Amino acid sequence: MSNPFSDPQPQSLDSNPFADPAVQAGLHSTAHEDFDEASIKGASTYSLPQQQAGESGADMQARLADLQRREQELAARETALKQKQEHIRKHGRNNWPPGPFPLLFHSIEDEIPQAHQATVLTLYRIWLFLALVLVINLVGAILLLVSGASNGISDLGAAIMYVPVIGALSFLLWYRPVYNAYAKEYAFFYLVFQIFGGFHVAFCAYMFIGIPSSGSAGLINLISRFAGGHIVAGVFCALATVGWALEGLAFLWMYKNVWAHSHGEQGHTFAQAKQEIQMYGIKQYLFKAHSMPASANQTAEV
Repeated sequence: MSNPFSDPQPQSLDSNPFADPAVQAGLHSTAHEDFDEASIKGASTYSLPQQQAGESGADMQARLADLQRREQELAARETALKQKQEHIRKHGRNNWPPGPFPLLFHSIEDEIPQAHQATVLTLYRIWLFLALVLVINLVGAILLLVSGASNGISDLGAAIMYVPVIGALSFLLWYRPVYNAYAKEYAFFYLVFQIFGGFHVAFCAYMFIGIPSSGSAGLINLISRFAGGHIVAGVFCALATVGWALEGLAFLWMYKNVWAHSHGEQGHTFAQAKQEIQMYGIKQYLFKAHSMPASANQTAEV
């Protein structure tokens, strides 16, 4: 029986293995030259997305920048919140006037219905303009005295008094009541605004005239300064005169709008205001208005 594992062509140890005809045929074959590397690449099912990798890097940078921006905003909000908490700890909710000693809380955005915020903001700006006109009027009174006006001392004394007194009274007697009126929608606040608002219009007209020794650098003093050749004093008297005219006209326009809202849209009456006073008491309106609940009209409107 023959051995199946025996070499059909036995070779000795000294024989050359490359002399085998099969090996020689493989060495001289040109099959390796037919190998097409491009075909292998073309047949590949995946290639490295170099462009996408670049886009991913840019997107990552944008995300990092957005995260940094959000982190800065968060830090700013945290700082503002801490400052607000410290302010509330020292002064409660009071935030007006701005500074170290706020006396009351004033926030049109938080307390006034959105439909009336523009009206209240305009009235607040009219009050700020009044403060500016009072200062200009004071400068005009100083120049009246310097230019040799016969009643310069009286004008200056009255003008100095007007700045704190009229500034404070106007805020407390007509601006704050109309602010509370739109915030709470009580007839009493509208009544107070209408009474003292009328006095404010009369005061603006009085200051516009500029009677000597009245503390006003208005029209009469304006004419006398230019007639005497005192140009600088005349210019400031002109500014004061125009300021009082604008203040009075702007306030009169808003007075008409508030009246239309109070008596027309809401239907407030003097009898209703009297009834509210009997219900809550005058002290509640004057000193604790912020703690009063909104009226039924205000609740329905909101």
